[in-house]
Amino acid sequence: MAQLPETRPDFPESFRNNPLRQVRIVFVRFVQGLFFQAPHGSYHWDPDDESTEIVITNENKIDPETCMRRPAVSFTRGPVQFYSLGIDDMMSYEADTGKKTKSVLVPGTVTVNCVSRVELEAEDIAWTIAEHMWLLRDTLMLLGFFEIGRQPSIGSPSPAGSIISGDSGDEFTVTPVSIPYQLSRTSSTTPLGRQIIRSLLPTVTTNPLSSFNSLGPPALGPQEVTVVPPPSFAPSASDSYGRSPDPTGVRQVFLPKQPHPLNPAVQVSVRTLYPFRAGSR
Repeated sequence: MAQLPETRPDFPESFRNNPLRQVRIVFVRFVQGLFFQAPHGSYHWDPDDESTEIVITNENKIDPETCMRRPAVSFTRGPVQFYSLGIDDMMSYEADTGKKTKSVLVPGTVTVNCVSRVELEAEDIAWTIAEHMWLLRDTLMLLGFFEIGRQPSIGSPSPAGSIISGDSGDEFTVTPVSIPYQLSRTSSTTPLGRQIIRSLLPTVTTNPLSSFNSLGPPALGPQEVTVVPPPSFAPSASDSYGRSPDPTGVRQVFLPKQPHPLNPAVQVSVRTLYPFRAGSR
């Protein structure tokens, strides 16, 4: 069974909080799920160490007694390096607060060690892992990787002296699989104690053209407004509403009356300010 590192309940595992640990966890659980789907008799992985057909562990050394009759898989995270993307890796800068947001790519590799007492068996397991890492890398990218599984490499078989604990490492063969990956990291910093506002000066201004204060809408409720179109240009022409003009040739225009918005007791006329504007038509 894989021995995954424990974490605090208030500090969840994620690429934001502990990215390097999350890399190990994703790789281990992916390989475990891959061989868990295999049928029994074809390197089926089971959480129970007594019934599993393949041992999948983390970076700990493999006990020779555990993998004496079955193959094993372990993982080794290689070095990572921050890859610069521009001047000061700057993504954005806020001049008022001094906040800087930087973004980089962090490439690295994880080596999957396939150990077995049979050299061909270790190679078969290494090929299965490399092919599925390349084939299902879209699924792994959904878990937080920027890039993963592109151009994996399978090394040559060699004695597993550094993988197997004790002096019996030369009896086992390890075939390494190198899986490259990239993480996208974006972080921001804001200076402490930075003076953002020097002072606040209250200023009160008045409009000299205003002679009254608005009292809001009238208390009488909504009023009905009747729109009367302008008279026709010719006596024999009809207006825009299809009605015939006055027989005398002079159209009588009556402007409607309605209460003044500020003084409802006064009746005022309503006329169109710019009747021939596109918005008024």
